[in-house]
Amino acid sequence: MSTIAEQPSTDSTATARPETSLSARPLPAGTAPIKPEYLIHQTPTVDSSSTSALNNLDQDDLAEGATSTPGDSRDSKRRKPNHNKKERKGQNKARHFPVIRETNVKLCKAWETTGSCERGDSCKFAHSWDGYFEIKPKDVYLNFDDTTKDVSPYVEDKEDRGGGDVIGSRINLSTTCPVLKDLGYCPYGWRCRFLGGHVRKSQEDPIHEGASTSGPITRLGEWELLNFSTGEKEGSKWKHKETNWADWDVINSLKRNQYDFPFSKAYLSVVEPEKPFTLSNSKPKYNSKPPKNKRKVASEMDEESAMNVSEESAMHNAEDVLNENGNDGNAEKEEEKGYVVGESEVMDVPLRPEEKKRLNWEGGRYLAPLTTVGNLPFRRLCVGYGATITISEMALAQPLVSGHNDEWALCRRHESEKMFGVQLAGGFANRMVPAAELIKNTLHGGVDFVDINMGCPIDLVFNQGAGSALMDAPGRLAKMMVGMNRALGDIPLTVKFRTGVANGKPNAHKLIPRFATQWGAGALTLHGRSRQQRYSKLADWDYIKTCAETLRESLKDANLAPVPIFGNGDCFSAQGYYEEMEKSGVDGVMVARGALIKPWIFTEIKERREWDISATERLEGIRKYAEFGLSHWGSDTQGINTTRRFLCEALSFQCRYVPIGILERIPAKLNERPPAYRGRNELETLLSSPFSNDWVKISEMFLGKVDDGFNFVPKHKSNAYGNEEAQG
Repeated sequence: MSTIAEQPSTDSTATARPETSLSARPLPAGTAPIKPEYLIHQTPTVDSSSTSALNNLDQDDLAEGATSTPGDSRDSKRRKPNHNKKERKGQNKARHFPVIRETNVKLCKAWETTGSCERGDSCKFAHSWDGYFEIKPKDVYLNFDDTTKDVSPYVEDKEDRGGGDVIGSRINLSTTCPVLKDLGYCPYGWRCRFLGGHVRKSQEDPIHEGASTSGPITRLGEWELLNFSTGEKEGSKWKHKETNWADWDVINSLKRNQYDFPFSKAYLSVVEPEKPFTLSNSKPKYNSKPPKNKRKVASEMDEESAMNVSEESAMHNAEDVLNENGNDGNAEKEEEKGYVVGESEVMDVPLRPEEKKRLNWEGGRYLAPLTTVGNLPFRRLCVGYGATITISEMALAQPLVSGHNDEWALCRRHESEKMFGVQLAGGFANRMVPAAELIKNTLHGGVDFVDINMGCPIDLVFNQGAGSALMDAPGRLAKMMVGMNRALGDIPLTVKFRTGVANGKPNAHKLIPRFATQWGAGALTLHGRSRQQRYSKLADWDYIKTCAETLRESLKDANLAPVPIFGNGDCFSAQGYYEEMEKSGVDGVMVARGALIKPWIFTEIKERREWDISATERLEGIRKYAEFGLSHWGSDTQGINTTRRFLCEALSFQCRYVPIGILERIPAKLNERPPAYRGRNELETLLSSPFSNDWVKISEMFLGKVDDGFNFVPKHKSNAYGNEEAQG
């Protein structure tokens, strides 16, 4: 297509059109101020710019009708909307990640770890390694002594095959097993994808498959397996440097609805006498429709009942029930005031609220509970960077008391987590109180505090009366907190909540005096946004200050010891951390999304500095996450793919970090998004990529090539642009 160049005007009276550079215009609100030399699209002057350059459009977008040429505006109005572009926006709400393992040979776990199986020939799983190594993928290379580089290849990849038989062709003798390095043994044995790190050629005669042996098989052919152990120690609650493992007898009794909850039964019979105690999740059937404004009616009823529910009154009422049912009438056997029947079975030494363990959290570096991404390996990474208080992902009370293994796995704690809590979510006392009693009985010693989630804004949780819905239900909240506080014994109960449900209608300041003086909360965390805001706009730290003052005044009036209160919202730098803490008067700041984008923020806070972290230092952090993930989820094929999935989830946040060295002003702000930019080196540019294919590429540096069938689906559709093909 030919163009006609316009001749410059020769009229001396004409005013010359100035060259207007778009890069010189004010940045749109919320745009990170990146130095011009790092911007990828240095926009030319208007006179010489094409339409695509001025509008920052790609040529592919132009071809699909993202813009129009001058003169055809009427045609563009009649043009059908670009559905492809619409499909690239929003979230992938139906994400599914299948379990990937060597499916052709299913080995018996009992036989693999002990060498015997109680089921014998009736076992449906294999009791032989025959055919396994023919389908097992090759070893992954990983060496902790290798240094990372900021140019490709960023990490070394050595291959030293054992050669000879089938096993030798699969192993890499140069690799190092991260589980062996972390634990001193590897419980995955022959299935480990870093097998070359703990096998050797035996000097003795080869042992062939089928030969009689006692215990697990540690020799196959000419190869000998080293450092194999299950890590289980009789009488110990710790395994693989983790605790809070679910007891199988407890899980089975929960699944059969046979677990006994003596305290919960007694307490709920007092506060909810009209409801029979049951842990089934069946929904009642109503013959008539509920009232249209049922939420308003329920809120008014909750307000009225909350005024009548306090810890002391609930316990005294429970004692009256005990006496009415007959308690021998003997004064020496009479329960002491303030306790409920059944409490002696639940707690060895019943405690009053003032005898609870105190939480001395002032100045603590608190990592927020983060669903999906706040898993144990990520928390362990943050502890290494300086976090001092950690908490589990949100665990739902109903699956917990029903014995769901996946929910119990959320409660696991690593030995590096010195102050650890479990966060529970639920909308009703008949679920939350039994869950608290269950944690007290089964996880005591592995949990330092239990937190109630009153901030989750998602519809799935809110519509079930849990999360931020509790802000408008003080009656239910009172019953819940009083019961949980007593069921937990000496374990402190904390709450994390928002300013309120609706914008402009905060009510947290009304609940705060009751939290500590009536309902026994040991610590409070206030997120400075409403449920309606979710994570939009800035957190209201002025309101957080008001609430902190309200808490301290109410404690002073009640002559009670101080209770720590933390603020939460938009913390993204050491400067912001200390400014908000001093301005609001809180005891500390909980860090949430800021830690997802830059986990090293805890180092910045600890050392009171802004860290211009290099790309290789960031890559070292990613390698640590991969190592921690393999130690937690496993170094076999299934564990590698689980680790890869969650590593990609973590990278979907870390790619939003903008290096300090390329910003025109510091510190950066959490709500700012960068325009397209290049890093100071090749690796820094790769780490800033918003596309999931690049996240998978980064994971391959430490987890090897993706297995067939693996496909990471990002949460946001825009991150999957150009990612239509499977990644494995």
